[in-house]
Amino acid sequence: MKTYQASILSSLTCELGEGACWWPERNSWCWVDILGFTIYIRDLNGHQQQFDTGNYVTTLVPVAGRNELLVGLKDGIAFFSPEHGLGKRIAVLEEPSNVRCNDGKCDPAGRLWIGTMQMPADEGTGNLYCISGSAAPVLKLAGVTISNGLVWRGDKMYYNDTHTRTVQEFSYDESSGAIAFTRVAVRIPPELGWPDGMAIDSRGMLWVAHWGGYGVYCWNPETGELRGKVAVPAPHVSSCAFGGPDMDELLITTAREHMTAEQVAEYPLSGSVFHVRLPIKGLPANYFKY
Repeated sequence: MKTYQASILSSLTCELGEGACWWPERNSWCWVDILGFTIYIRDLNGHQQQFDTGNYVTTLVPVAGRNELLVGLKDGIAFFSPEHGLGKRIAVLEEPSNVRCNDGKCDPAGRLWIGTMQMPADEGTGNLYCISGSAAPVLKLAGVTISNGLVWRGDKMYYNDTHTRTVQEFSYDESSGAIAFTRVAVRIPPELGWPDGMAIDSRGMLWVAHWGGYGVYCWNPETGELRGKVAVPAPHVSSCAFGGPDMDELLITTAREHMTAEQVAEYPLSGSVFHVRLPIKGLPANYFKY
């Protein structure tokens, strides 16, 4: 197993860093602090901006033809740009008041898939939705617990419900958006934590942020084999995204949520954002089509 060491990119501490994203049009890395109600944007020159959203903000995806991001909020989806802040809300998820959006990504057809979770998490209280353009959200999976990482490759979709400690494989039809569970692709050993956010590289390997696992782990979804690790000096690793001009860099977010004062003292970089250059390239993010 190959091991790589991540270095710190931003020490501006997040309570719950998430939503790692590369924004090619702006040559910028983006991420959020869910509990800090903040969007961060950092360009390749190190110029970093932050934007207060006034409420939970959970995921970021680029929008085709608009030079904007689509952001997940507590109970809906809206456009965002650094120049104009939060803009038009395009969807609302009808969920109980103690449920919020969590991770989300776009599929190859430009649909947004976004999950929900209860606060605090409770088994079977979350859902996974799909939003196509301006159409109403469609429920795809009911009764998940902590809806997290999503990636697609060909006619397969891979998905993390963190509570299960597995990466699940689904058949995927690009034209209709239909999915059907096929198998468990990866089982995470308890000593490696829980699967959180996820990215995919050009070989089809899955790079999974492990909450409680001190790193991002590379898994072969065909065999379930562990292929590599990016070590991070923080236990709670929450999301990752490939990017950079050559798509060979990985942005990694972490969190301080649920850590004791003693744990923070032992891992003072918890909540920071990390970065590593890898000898392989990732697949670019799919854009939302509106």
